[in-house]
Amino acid sequence: MATLQSPIKEKFESLINKSNEQFEIGKYHESIITLEEAWGLLPEPKGIYSEESFHLVKDIIDTCFVIKDFKKAKVWSEKIYLTGFARKDTGKKEFMSGKVAFELGDLELAKEFFSIANKKSEGRCFEDEDIKYLKCFKS
Repeated sequence: MATLQSPIKEKFESLINKSNEQFEIGKYHESIITLEEAWGLLPEPKGIYSEESFHLVKDIIDTCFVIKDFKKAKVWSEKIYLTGFARKDTGKKEFMSGKVAFELGDLELAKEFFSIANKKSEGRCFEDEDIKYLKCFKS
């Protein structure tokens, strides 16, 4: 697993902090733009920066959910597979993709993603999540 080097590391962390501040005061669109700027700083292949890349994309998707911008969430749910190469695979990526598919009304695709996430997480992926996702998976 690679670690970001200075000065990229400082600029990246500065953008993450700025995004967090924007999010805290309800500037969600600005927060996403700042996170996208941080994504642009990560050298290729971005996935070798496992924690930074994964959490960055997860934060973008989560913020898209806050503002109900599921089309943008879909774009980033596809990019999530370019992140976190060294992370233990517990199905989080597939679960996020399932949530996005669900919110966009593609219930069959959502079920497929939920099924993969359920298997990888041994059923734990549905804990602390909206019950509607579990209902979709079981339907």
